[in-house]
Amino acid sequence: MLPDVQKREILRQEVTKILESDTFARSKANRALLMYLAEEFFSGRGDEITEYGIAHELLGRDAEFDPSTDPIVRVRMRRLREAIAVYYDLHADSADRLTVPRGSYALSLAHVNVPHPAEPAALPVEVDAAIDETAPSFASPSERVEAADSPASAPLKVSTRRPRPMWGLMGVVALIVAFVAVVLGHDMWHKAVPDTEGQVLNTGYPIIAIAPFVNLTRDAENDVYEKDVQRQLAGDFQRFGRLRVRVLSADLNREIAGSDYILRGSILKLVGELDLAVELAEAESGKVLFQSRISGPITDADFYASLRDVSQRISAFLAAQGGVISAFGLSSEMRPAAIGDVFRCVLLTDAFLESYQQERFLEAYRCFDPLRGRLENDAVGAASLGTLMLHAVPEFHFMDLSGVPEQMHSTAQEVTEYAGSLVDRFPGSDVGFILLGALYNAKGDTNLAIRTLRQAVELNPANPTAYGVLSYAYLSADLLDASASMAQSAVRLSASPSAYMYLPMLVVGIVRKNARMVDVARKGYAEQESPSRDILLLAAASMIGDRSEIERLAPLVGHPEDPMANIRMYVQGDVALSSIARHLEAVGVDVPAPTCLSSASGNVSRGLNCEP
Repeated sequence: MLPDVQKREILRQEVTKILESDTFARSKANRALLMYLAEEFFSGRGDEITEYGIAHELLGRDAEFDPSTDPIVRVRMRRLREAIAVYYDLHADSADRLTVPRGSYALSLAHVNVPHPAEPAALPVEVDAAIDETAPSFASPSERVEAADSPASAPLKVSTRRPRPMWGLMGVVALIVAFVAVVLGHDMWHKAVPDTEGQVLNTGYPIIAIAPFVNLTRDAENDVYEKDVQRQLAGDFQRFGRLRVRVLSADLNREIAGSDYILRGSILKLVGELDLAVELAEAESGKVLFQSRISGPITDADFYASLRDVSQRISAFLAAQGGVISAFGLSSEMRPAAIGDVFRCVLLTDAFLESYQQERFLEAYRCFDPLRGRLENDAVGAASLGTLMLHAVPEFHFMDLSGVPEQMHSTAQEVTEYAGSLVDRFPGSDVGFILLGALYNAKGDTNLAIRTLRQAVELNPANPTAYGVLSYAYLSADLLDASASMAQSAVRLSASPSAYMYLPMLVVGIVRKNARMVDVARKGYAEQESPSRDILLLAAASMIGDRSEIERLAPLVGHPEDPMANIRMYVQGDVALSSIARHLEAVGVDVPAPTCLSSASGNVSRGLNCEP
């Protein structure tokens, strides 16, 4: 055991080395706190350091400082301990190490066994988090998170340099490790990956590593918010269930290893507004998939309210159905099918919902067939399968089922039981409530649909799908303004808004005779491939008096026995249905009362009052 005098000298040397390191050169806050603790310790007052003392003497808090409501000292201490750990990760040959034990503010010395020369230690990883004046800039703030084109005053570049390989014994060790990995398979790797709360590790779900955000506000006291931004984003990403999330203690290669994506960012401003720069890249190749800048006002000095809003927009844009990560997975670079790859089936379901093409439906449905036993603990996969089942109920008229094998058809009762079971198994996930709410709306239980979908929005306020489906429920209840508002929220949160999100806006525009809303909505809805598309677009063209569009669409619509048959499932409110019918009749389309029809198509009506 070392004498106290020798311990103090070693501690003094360690403090000096740490303060002079690159790790601490970039953080004035960590340097100041360590210097304060060292000064108190070497002055013999180490055991007298308190949370109040740090708050008053170092951080400038006044006599009203309350640690129960202001956690700044605890946060700063946690950041200091993390930074010291990173320093020793990069200096693994240090046997005597400076520590600040939890529950104490006094410096301490810990002795660790360093690797024997015959057993090489892991190579240090260099981290460069400096500002690069020549790096690509981020886009200016906007209502939607968009890709960057315009210059910004503080671009961010966080890069990692890979270590040079060592040969000899390291090569032999690498071969042995590779052999063991092949023999044991990749399941052991999955066990090593941190699980997200309530998310089962299914093969195929990508892993996103979120690095601490870098404080570029030039105010060292704002360092405390770097981890806050990181953790808020991690929580919002987890709510989608489409990703497994890693929260990194530092932006190091060894922490990123095994991830599919890495999300980095910086805090550019914290006065009046929260201004963030974000970058999503492939973890292995470093290829940048998304780079942008997003901001939100800090109202009533409530930083965390602004953080939640900005974080929800970022997570929605990247992690939601149709988001950047899903779109990348569906691109030509999408990996080939693998056994147990539930996420691939989820993406195929997304592709069907974008196009409503039968071949897309069949591909997604068949993808799930051998995996149904794996969905018992998978909310996202189970909800995607339920969505396919919902669209395969003939009486709902969601899609043309003439080319779909009968064994793939579902009944309303089957989907009701399935959706109810899903909500019971996953009460904390919004996806089950979205499916159940859509089912209630299709069955005409509008009030129940609205209540269920509101719960989905509360569970994940960043999910554009929840807002989109809720807009249909409001439309069925003739709550037109609420319907348009929810549809607009869905579009605003979407990286690539789905065509179905525009239908409520289109209908509300027709009813309200809002030519501007109709013009915007019909451009988005025109991408939808559903039986109701041309009829609704014709009604919209009739309302705004677009003669060329009327002439184009009229022959496509023709003279069906019931032109409203495929609309009533989506639009059930009396006001909306009457308005659409009126504008169709204005351009020569006969719209008979449903009960007067010889076919059964009129029986789906739950809105129009028809005389027998």
